[in-house]
Amino acid sequence: MSRHVWRRAGRADLPELAAFLAAREEGCAGFTGRLLRDGELQLPLTVRGGLWIAEAGGAIAGAALCHHTRLAIPLLPVDRDSDALLGALLSARMWTAASAIGAPSDLDRFEALCGLEIRFAVPYRLMRLAGAPPSATGAAAPPGLEVRVASYDDLDALFPLQTAYEYEEVLTPLHRFDAAACRASLGRALKEQLVFVAEEGGKIVAKAGTNARGLGCDQIGGVFTLPERRGRGIGRALVGRLTAAIAELGRKAVLFVKPDNSPALSLYRHLGFEDIGPYRADYFNS
Repeated sequence: MSRHVWRRAGRADLPELAAFLAAREEGCAGFTGRLLRDGELQLPLTVRGGLWIAEAGGAIAGAALCHHTRLAIPLLPVDRDSDALLGALLSARMWTAASAIGAPSDLDRFEALCGLEIRFAVPYRLMRLAGAPPSATGAAAPPGLEVRVASYDDLDALFPLQTAYEYEEVLTPLHRFDAAACRASLGRALKEQLVFVAEEGGKIVAKAGTNARGLGCDQIGGVFTLPERRGRGIGRALVGRLTAAIAELGRKAVLFVKPDNSPALSLYRHLGFEDIGPYRADYFNS
C-alpha cells in the first residue's frame, strides 16, 4: 500500500475532492456544506486553518477541514501511517481546534495527533432516509395546523423557538447562550437553508430545517416543537413535509440524533430513517 501524503488542497484538487466527498456524503454533509458556494466547492478563506487532503497514487483518500470557526471535520484514510504528517502540518500552521465533529474513529485519531483534550463530548447516531418517499408515509398535519416554508420575514417570530432549541439541544456546560450569535445564525439559515414551520392560530409552534446542504445530501437539524404542543403529531407532519421537499429536489435526507432522545428516534424511524452508525461532537480546552 502506498503511503499517504498530506498537503494543503488547491483549486485544481476541487473536482476530485467533490467526487471523494460525494461518495461518502451521508456521513459528512456538514463538510461539503461548509465549502459549497453557488453549487461549487470553494477553498475556505482562512489564514491558519484550511483544507487538507491525503493522497496516494494520485488519488484522494482523506481530507480534513479546519474551519475559520475553529471547527475540525476529519475524514481520515483507513491506514494510520500518515497521521503524524497531518499533525505536523497543523502544528506548523498554528491552528488549534475548539471543537470537532465526525465519526468517533476519525475524531479519536485526529485528537490524538493534535494533542487535544476533550472537555465535553456529545454522542449521536447518524440516520438516513431509506425506502419509500416521505410523501407516502401518511404524515398528515393535525387539524388546525398549517405547515409552510419559512422566510426571512419569520425571523422575529422564530427567534424564541430557536432560543429554546439551543438551550435544550445545543448548549453544553462549556457554553453560554449568545443571543446575537443565535439570531445571526437563524437569519443565515432562513436565507440559505430550507426551513419549514408549523403554525396554530397564527402562532409558530414548531420548526424544522436543513443545517447543511451538500452536493447531493441535505442534513436535517434544528427540529423543535414547543413543549406544550408535543405528542400531537406536529413534529411528524413538519419533518414529513421537509423530507418530502428534499426528495422532490432529487436529494437525500440525513441527520444525526442523540441516542437517548427516544421521541426523536421514534419519529425518524416512523418517517423511514435508518441508523447508519455513530457520530460525535467534541469540545476542547482550547
